[in-house]
Amino acid sequence: IRNIYYNYTTGSGSDGEYVVITKHLVSQSDVKIPDAIYGIPVKEIADSVFAEDKQIKTVTFGKNMRRIGSNAFGHCTNLQSVTFNVSMSDIGDYSFQGCTGLQEMSFPDHLASVGRGAFYGCTSLINLAVPNGIQHIGGMAFGNTAWLSARAGDEFVYVGDGILIAYNGDKEKLKLPKNVRLIAGAFAGNTNLKSVTLRDGLTAIGDMAFMGCHSLTEVNIPSTVTEIGSNAFYGCSSVEKLIIPARMEYIGPDAFTNCRAALFVKEGTYAEKYCADNGLDCFTSK
Repeated sequence: IRNIYYNYTTGSGSDGEYVVITKHLVSQSDVKIPDAIYGIPVKEIADSVFAEDKQIKTVTFGKNMRRIGSNAFGHCTNLQSVTFNVSMSDIGDYSFQGCTGLQEMSFPDHLASVGRGAFYGCTSLINLAVPNGIQHIGGMAFGNTAWLSARAGDEFVYVGDGILIAYNGDKEKLKLPKNVRLIAGAFAGNTNLKSVTLRDGLTAIGDMAFMGCHSLTEVNIPSTVTEIGSNAFYGCSSVEKLIIPARMEYIGPDAFTNCRAALFVKEGTYAEKYCADNGLDCFTSK
C-alpha cells in the first residue's frame, strides 16, 4: 500500500490496527513521520527504510511511533536533529549508525530499549541524555561517539540504572562493582582482561559483553543472571568453563561461538535445551 510519501503495510495488536512504514518514496531534508495514515496510527518504521539518504537533515516522529527498525536511518550522514515523541519505546539495532552529523540526542523519559549499535559511529554525537528508567541497552549502542570518547577518563561508564556500557581500565583481574545490573558490550575487544568476578545482583550479560576477549580465562556467572545476549562470549577462546545458572531464561545467537569453554548446565533447564538445540556439548547435572 502507498500514499504520496511512503509505502506501508498494516498490522494489528491488542490496541487495534497500525501502520508500518516500509519504504519512503520522496526524499526530503525534513522528515516528519505522521501520527496516522488514512486514520490508522503509524507505530513502526521497518528496517533500512531511510538508510543512506544524504538529504535528510531533521527527523520528527509522530505521537504514535513506538519502534524504529534496524538500520532505519543508518549512514544518513547529514542528519543533524531527531525529535522523539513521548510514546517511543524501542530504537532498533543500528538504527542511526554512522549518522556522523548528529550532535545531540534526548530520549523520551519512558524509553525502554536502545538497540545494539543504534548510534555506533555517530562521531559528532556529544550531547546525550538517557532516561534513568531505561531497561535495556544493546552492545556498542554508543560506540565510537564523541559522547563516549569524552568519558575515556572514567574507569566504568554507566547509563540508566546500573547499565555498564564501557570499561576504560587496564586491569588484568577485575571485580565488577556491586551496582552493575546489565553489561552491554562493555568489555568487547578487551584483550588485556584475564579474570573477571561478576557480582550477585547482575541480571543480564548483554550482547557483545565479552566478545573478542581472547585472553580471558576465568569468569563466573552469578545465579541472579537470567539472560546472556548474542555474541556475549564470542571468541573467548581461553575460557575453560562456564557454569550456566538454573534460572537462565534466554541465551542469544552465537553467545558461545568460537568459545572453547565447557558449559555446565542443570538437567531440565532452559540452558540444557539451548545446548541441545544448538548442537553444543554440555555437562549436565541434577
